[in-house]
Amino acid sequence: MSSCVRCGSQEGEDGRYARVLTESEIIKKNGRRVREIRETLVDIAHVAVCPRCARRKKWKEVLLTIPITLALTAGMTFMGLFAVRPNRNIRQEVASMPTVLPLVAAVLWLLGLSVYLPRPAALYAAEIVRKETGGPPNMFLLPLNKACYTRKSRPLTAVDIMHRTAAKTGLADELIPLISGEADEESVQALIGKTFTKEEPAR
Repeated sequence: MSSCVRCGSQEGEDGRYARVLTESEIIKKNGRRVREIRETLVDIAHVAVCPRCARRKKWKEVLLTIPITLALTAGMTFMGLFAVRPNRNIRQEVASMPTVLPLVAAVLWLLGLSVYLPRPAALYAAEIVRKETGGPPNMFLLPLNKACYTRKSRPLTAVDIMHRTAAKTGLADELIPLISGEADEESVQALIGKTFTKEEPAR
């Protein structure tokens, strides 16, 4: 156990995080506009976060889904009232609101819960570390913990990492051996400072 980076308790659980700088810009290539994404591994940080702080962060995010749901429901209702549709019966629509609005809010809330509740505690711990240790706005932390991304019985893939974090380039592939426990930190020292790129259609 180590000192928690947020509350200072001695119940902190040591974690390893890859700190990654990300940049993107729109470029022209072969007559098309594409977005070039660049990710650079800065270092591997060792920081402890206690389970209590990680749980608090998780439930804070879960509770935040309530005002977001209410705002989205109100916005959808407002736009629905002013939508132009042929043969519209506005009185019938207003009369059905006491039934429809709670259903819409419930669906939106469940969608929000489906995003935040299943997330592993280590991902919330990474958000705490990111806030407490600082860094530029274009930096994200990638937990080097396989349990964040997949079950122990299933091999880890880059898609798993990209699904759970902001990673988008081949850096995710390069970190798989370290996350899976098949390599030590010394073996990835060559990656520090190296930039990985990816191109995708510009929107």
